[in-house]
Amino acid sequence: MNQPTYTKTTQPKDKMLKIKTLRLMFTFYMSFFVTAFVLTLVSAYMLSKLGSEAFTLIFWFKMISYGIIVYYINNYKKKEFYYYQNLGIPKLALWISTLTFDFLLFVVLLIYAAK
Repeated sequence: MNQPTYTKTTQPKDKMLKIKTLRLMFTFYMSFFVTAFVLTLVSAYMLSKLGSEAFTLIFWFKMISYGIIVYYINNYKKKEFYYYQNLGIPKLALWISTLTFDFLLFVVLLIYAAK
């Protein structure tokens, strides 16, 4: 059975590129983390006080806040996207990865608050 062979330089470069990409995505996420996390905490508090019947309201509150955050970052920090694009990370990839991570954090905290 033929297995692919890796040179000593190929494998570490790929790993370093992934680490570099994750670090850049984390840097981008930190530009709006405080706002998103405070909104998540407010949502969790609302769920704990209002109960599960308020979930729909809380969900749409978070979605609308995502829209406002995306609008703000896209308009007021648009020159920063050139930095990420020059390093090989498209704007869409930044948004998908960071908003997915933030939404997972949102879901985990809501589950915790519902208990």
